[in-house]
Amino acid sequence: MRLPFYYGWVIVAVTFVTMAIGVNARTAFSLFYPPIIAEFGWERGVTAGAFSFGFVVSGIVSPLIGRLMDRTGPRAVMELGVALRAGGLLLAPLTSQPWHLYVTIGVMVGAGSVCLGYSGQSLFLPNWVIRRRGLAIGVAFAGVGIGSMTLLPWVQHMIAQTDWRAACTA
Repeated sequence: MRLPFYYGWVIVAVTFVTMAIGVNARTAFSLFYPPIIAEFGWERGVTAGAFSFGFVVSGIVSPLIGRLMDRTGPRAVMELGVALRAGGLLLAPLTSQPWHLYVTIGVMVGAGSVCLGYSGQSLFLPNWVIRRRGLAIGVAFAGVGIGSMTLLPWVQHMIAQTDWRAACTA
């Protein structure tokens, strides 16, 4: 049975959603930051250091993840990214010491974001859409902006209604 549209556009839509959630799940730390400081009373630099450390981890593992993508393909690496990011976000609410944030938000979410970010999407997406490749990639990556406008207000609402731990788990 033939679809009434080209299947590559389904891949573009899935990439749009993946980018909307994947990129913004990491940047949502800025919303968790004030409640974490209020709850634990840690120094601002120590707490923010976990997020910054995630960028250091991203920079270190990016070449390794790129090599892994070349060897195994983007599917396996993206599955690893989902596991790392989900694990980091699910374990972060169990935080009781600053180093917990460094492991969960810094290492796990930081490394997971590389697996799910632009590099992996850019590797497979051009294979699905040839005639309108620029449009397809533009639409797919627009998910980051749309995700910022929808996901981040929802996370802030969750934090206000419950607490940062429940919002992080959600």
